[in-house]
Amino acid sequence: MADKTRRYYFAARNEETAHGYEISFVNIPQAQAVGATYEEAVYYSYRVLADFLSHLPKDEAALTAYNHATLPAAKEDNVFYSLISVTPDFDPHKMVTHFTLPQAPPAEIRRKASQLAKLVHHQNKAREAANS
Repeated sequence: MADKTRRYYFAARNEETAHGYEISFVNIPQAQAVGATYEEAVYYSYRVLADFLSHLPKDEAALTAYNHATLPAAKEDNVFYSLISVTPDFDPHKMVTHFTLPQAPPAEIRRKASQLAKLVHHQNKAREAANS
């Protein structure tokens, strides 16, 4: 049976930087999170988003004003966009990041998925090498 939990979607800009990752929200100015690894940046971005949403007025219009927007095209090689789904209780433990890939021929989808995987994994390898 399909999960019928209502979810809100927020567009996120993910950037690999010289010091790790930065995640900012397309429709929420000044809401951003940074981390040495992608996983750490995601962890903090969920908490930043939950905190922001918990301070909004308790009506649907206030929430939907910040909801999903058109995803910009990533022009930089170190930037990609994702959607973060949020349950109505804004619990960061229930948030999920959805990676986006445009419709394209299978070879192009594989190339873009590979590029995305390398972006997300790059800092982890650097950290693992530093800890060795």
